[in-house]
Amino acid sequence: MSGCAGYEPIFSTKKLSFYIETIENVNDSKITRKISKNLNNNKVKIENKKNYTLKIVSDKKNNITSRDSRGVASTYEMAINVEIEVFYNNMITPIATFMINKKSNYKNQINKFSLSQYKNTIEENIIREIAQEITIKLHSL
Repeated sequence: MSGCAGYEPIFSTKKLSFYIETIENVNDSKITRKISKNLNNNKVKIENKKNYTLKIVSDKKNNITSRDSRGVASTYEMAINVEIEVFYNNMITPIATFMINKKSNYKNQINKFSLSQYKNTIEENIIREIAQEITIKLHSL
């Protein structure tokens, strides 16, 4: 049974009008490295397509959003902020600059290992969303 015959991902490199030549991690951030890894499919050099260089600055914050009656944190917010400068064909000035800000709220857990795993999952999901949004924005340039 081949229910997925002919399936092709939305962000297939065949359908994109560009490729990413390089990604510069301006502030040497772990978040930017993960975004870059998610954008790797777009790094395949394709003739007759626009080539972009990206400079990315990113940061992540985990903030306590509420506490219980004993003062123990009960909910948190993870915020990832990314600033992207897009350069075309090795130009000196960027052709576009945009910010992407994503947040997610989560509850504290008694088991700190489970909490750590959950935070990692949230981070990966946010990074995947950011990489998809970058791809969409580059496609519209």
